Amino acid sequence: MPITCPKIVALGDSITYGFPYLPDRSWVRLAADELGLQMINKGINGDTTWGMLERFSADVLAHRPSHVIIVGGANDAFERIAAEDVVNNIRQMVKAAIDNAIVPFLGLPTPCNFAEETLLAKYRQSLRQYVATEGIDVIDFYSAMVNLVGSGIREGLHVDGIHPNEAGYQIMAGVAVGFLRYRV
Repeated sequence: MPITCPKIVALGDSITYGFPYLPDRSWVRLAADELGLQMINKGINGDTTWGMLERFSADVLAHRPSHVIIVGGANDAFERIAAEDVVNNIRQMVKAAIDNAIVPFLGLPTPCNFAEETLLAKYRQSLRQYVATEGIDVIDFYSAMVNLVGSGIREGLHVDGIHPNEAGYQIMAGVAVGFLRYRV
């Protein structure tokens, strides 16, 4: 029987894309290179979890991956989308993945230095509750990026209070590598 290599789609927004850089400097690319895995970056700048759900078929199912990493919420917070709606969008993506024999992983949104962090915190709390009941593994990008004194994204890891800089993307890649190394 042939051995199949894992293929992972990373679905998300600008933080998955690698903004303000190009995808070749994103956490997705850095993790793929370190692990020697095929990872497809489907991050779109400005996207919400609703947009991710809308493009799930074309950007995930069409690639027939073994795994999908779903990371979103920052733009939802800036659009003031209710936590229930964000979790519902993610729940539908997880169901579509499972229905298509794709293993879903959820990435916790990174922190930000704006008032929207309050809503992002609600998203993270709701996502943690959801995954705990469903037995879905979580990649905790948040804890690696949060300012240990106060809140928001740690100084020296961002370019604008929300988007990671190169050091931030390297930390995110390290978190992803540590997580994926034992799960794919």
